[in-house]
Amino acid sequence: VRRFKCAYIEYQSLEDWRGARDIIRCNSCFHNEPRYDSLLVNQTEPGLHIARARALLRCRLPSGRNLDIALVRMFGQSRWKPKTRWDGCEVREEEKEHSFLSMDYVIRGALMAPVRSVKQPNTYYLVDTIDADMFLRADQ
Repeated sequence: VRRFKCAYIEYQSLEDWRGARDIIRCNSCFHNEPRYDSLLVNQTEPGLHIARARALLRCRLPSGRNLDIALVRMFGQSRWKPKTRWDGCEVREEEKEHSFLSMDYVIRGALMAPVRSVKQPNTYYLVDTIDADMFLRADQ
């Protein structure tokens, strides 16, 4: 098992169908600050599935094949609602449990902005305006 501090995710943009790439960072000391990026995950249930990467691992199997895995904390729907809601407002809470996720199911990176006015520190807004591809994915 080998641990990595970043991963390159290649995906096809919904905006213009061209290839795009995100860098996912997972580092306890990135410029003297912890940085654990969020991911958009492909799952069988409809809707947006978002997770925060806590570790990026490569497992070498006895067959010689490499298996890339992320240790993640999923984001679930939050019961908290902002005073001013807008179309497409996604508020999520980071769950406490960790799970393993095959990197084959990672679609792209996602940006989660912390909600400062809430007493719960694990509440975040999904920022869907980082680029046109993310806006289209969040609008589905």
